Parts: sequence; C-alpha cells; structure tokens
Amino acid sequence: MPTIKTKTTLLRELFALKEVIDLGQIQAAAERNGIKYSNMSKMIADLESRLKTTLLIRSSTGSVPTNATRQLYADIESISNILNNIMANISEPEELTGDISIWSEEGFAGSGLLSGLSKLYAKYPKVRLDILTNHHMNMSNPDITILDTRLLSKLPGKALFKFKTKAKFYGTPEFFGKYGMPKDMNDMLENYDICIRQKFLQMPELNFLLKRAKKLNTTADSASIIHQLVCDGAGIGLMPEWCTNKNKKLAEVPNVDFEYEYVLTGVGNPLTVKSGKVQAFLEYFYEFCRDYDIVLEMFD
Repeated sequence: MPTIKTKTTLLRELFALKEVIDLGQIQAAAERNGIKYSNMSKMIADLESRLKTTLLIRSSTGSVPTNATRQLYADIESISNILNNIMANISEPEELTGDISIWSEEGFAGSGLLSGLSKLYAKYPKVRLDILTNHHMNMSNPDITILDTRLLSKLPGKALFKFKTKAKFYGTPEFFGKYGMPKDMNDMLENYDICIRQKFLQMPELNFLLKRAKKLNTTADSASIIHQLVCDGAGIGLMPEWCTNKNKKLAEVPNVDFEYEYVLTGVGNPLTVKSGKVQAFLEYFYEFCRDYDIVLEMFD
C-alpha cells in the first residue's frame, strides 16, 4: 500500500508536470517555482519512470505533452482544484480594503439595481464603492465600466459580462389613475407628459419621439433622474426593463406598439480586475443579477 511519503512524492511530480505543460518549458516551470532546472527535470523523469511511459516530447524550443499525458493532465487539474477549495475553505478570509470604481452610462446605481449593497459592506466593511456617472470621464480609470459598446472600435479593457435589455414605456399606477391609460402610441405622444433620457433622443431608432411627442417636457442626461421623475408621477418614461424589476411603483404602458433592445457590456480594468476587492464586488454583482432575474452572458 502506498505510504503518505509515496503519495506526497507522486503529487509533487504530478504538479511539476502540470507546471511544465502550462508554461511549455521545463526551465520556465523551474524558475516560477524557485526550483533548479535539474531538479524539475528529474521530477518529470522520475514520474515517467514510475508510470512507465513518456509524458513529454522535449525539444530545443520547449516541451509538449504526449497523447497519454492529456488525460493525466485533466486528473491533475481536478486534484489541484480540490486542494485549492480546501485551502479556501479553511483559511481565514482576507480583509479587503480600498475603493472600487464603477462607471455606468446606464445609471445602475440610481435606478435601484445596486440597492442591496449593504450585503457587500457587511462582508467587507473596509471596502468603498465609488459609482461614477459623469459622461465625460476617462474610461481607462474605473475598475469596471458598464456601457453600450456598439459605437466602440475597441473595448477599454477585458469583457466580463454582457446582457441585453429592452426599453419600454412606464408610469405609476397613480399617474394612470389620474390621467388614464394611453389608448395607443399616437394617443401617448399627443396627450401625455413624456420624460426621456437624452441618450434615447440621440438614437436614430428613437428620433420619432423628438419629432412627434407634443409634451416632451422633461429630458435629462441621467437615467437616475428620469427614473425618479417617473416614480414620482411626473409623466411616462422610456426606461430599460431592468430598472423596473421588483419595482411595484411602476407599470408598463400596455397599448403602445413599440420594441427596442440594446446591449450592455461590463468591462474590467486589466490592471485591477484580478484584485480581491474587485472580484468580491463581481461575486456580489452576479448574485444580485440572479436575484433580479437579469441574465448575464459571462466571459472567462
């Protein structure tokens, strides 16, 4: 029966093999782990002798796995993941500090999408979230940027997630109780107060609002302001569908023939996206989206 010492030696050799496969060179694997080249090479040779098979094809340009090694690599990776989970579960959680900057042109914060932040702060009391909405800010600075990327030739970082959202017309039940429900799109544009975000008016697909709405009496460059005005009963607003999830203050206008959908992408700053504080926020954010039935397309 294999002893603890034998199993430990085997694990060491297996992880050495994984490092060489990951980096493509024995020298690079040795340097990453602070091991002499000769010692790293010997571990691979000892493993090949133990398993009685060739695991690496060595050449002057590097080392590549043989066919027999590919299934073995998957098993090694499974062992590595199990060990990582054990270490994560028994270790003391790192106390995260510092600020996390989030820039969103869609007003996530003001529209209530981040209303559950107390959960994040309860877990990480020394983390501060800076929510940025200035349209002219430098997008190279935030840790996470949430924006419509259709007009960009290149993303300002690493794509983390994407989701589609429909824009619909909403008002409060109190507003409709006072003024009645629009009979159709023409009735709404002719006779009802409209609150619209300026971005929507600038889109070619939506410029009919600017041309036809008789009471286009409130525009704003902030999605948060429009959302609050509509919630306060100031008129009917065109807003993203996610603004109204679990919001009992708003009701969709049912009789208008209208459909518009746009795509938002979450982009991470390559310099900070792997940091503990940003990863902690993303974990919270993904859970929040699940709670609000926002389906995200995730990227590795």
